[in-house]
Amino acid sequence: MKIWACAKGVNGFINREDGRYKLFFIWQVLKMRRLNPSEFSALTFFSTHSREEKRREMVAVKNGYFRYKNLDPMTRTGDSDGESLSHACLIAILSQLETINFVIDNEIVPFTFTRLVAEETRLKFGNGNGYIPDLYGEFTADNPYYKKWGGKVAIEVYYSNPCGMQKVVDFRDHGIPIIEIKITDSIKVEKYINKDDVEGSLERRYQQVSEIVSRQLYCKVLSDPVSTRFHEDFARQAERDRIALVEKNKRETTFLFNKLREAESLAEAVGKERDGFSHAKGLLEKDKAGLEASTTELNQNVENLKIELGKYKTAYTNRVNEIKTLKGELEDTKAGFLMKIWRAIRER
Repeated sequence: MKIWACAKGVNGFINREDGRYKLFFIWQVLKMRRLNPSEFSALTFFSTHSREEKRREMVAVKNGYFRYKNLDPMTRTGDSDGESLSHACLIAILSQLETINFVIDNEIVPFTFTRLVAEETRLKFGNGNGYIPDLYGEFTADNPYYKKWGGKVAIEVYYSNPCGMQKVVDFRDHGIPIIEIKITDSIKVEKYINKDDVEGSLERRYQQVSEIVSRQLYCKVLSDPVSTRFHEDFARQAERDRIALVEKNKRETTFLFNKLREAESLAEAVGKERDGFSHAKGLLEKDKAGLEASTTELNQNVENLKIELGKYKTAYTNRVNEIKTLKGELEDTKAGFLMKIWRAIRER
């Protein structure tokens, strides 16, 4: 089931001005068949494989899709919802986007594709298993997964039947990553198709889903291999890190050795200062002892002086008292003498 095709007229395949084949969406073809049957009859529709020899004739179905005219010889080997209109629409939409903003582990990761083809790349593995991914593309080097995945990715779309484990293992073992997209109700197509207006309702829903998907698209990484180049880059980076670590250890060892020498020199200087302090302390202790002895002797001399001073004070006091006594006696003698003189004068 497809919703678009390329067309071949009497002059060959119809291409755009850039040389690529022109896409005819199913609603355009159904409208052409209804409004311009002669133009419709002049065209033969084919699958959109890039190589003409691989294109297969397709017919437009009124229910809103293309189907292969004959049984598809490139039978899909896998487990996706290959006959779902929602599946076909989403694949067509994604293949037209230059950049898909995948949401991986709740983080938006833009994938800008240099090449993205729908249901065209056939992968045949050594174990005999073969697969045709819904989409297979190559993306630019600015993507964080570029080196790890080698710049390539397979995209699988499903509604109710996800990828089987064998497919995931085969892709992983052969170095091909898988991004799986689940068709949620918000981007489902079938329930929005009006049977009375298949062309218009399908085109409108296609545009609605395109707008939703172009903003961001939740997905799940099923196969997450590591490319040989990534391993080589990792090994080279690990070697650079090892060399840088060795150099860092050398610098730190030299730095610590110098610090150790500085510490030893400082310890030696401190030891010498400590010895000087000990010697000075001994001298101070001697001076202190001498000072204490001198102080004791001085105190004793002061006490002796106090005693002698007391003696002198007592002797002085006694001498003063003696003088006072002698003075009194002298006064008495003087008075007696004067009295005798007075009496002698009177007696004459």
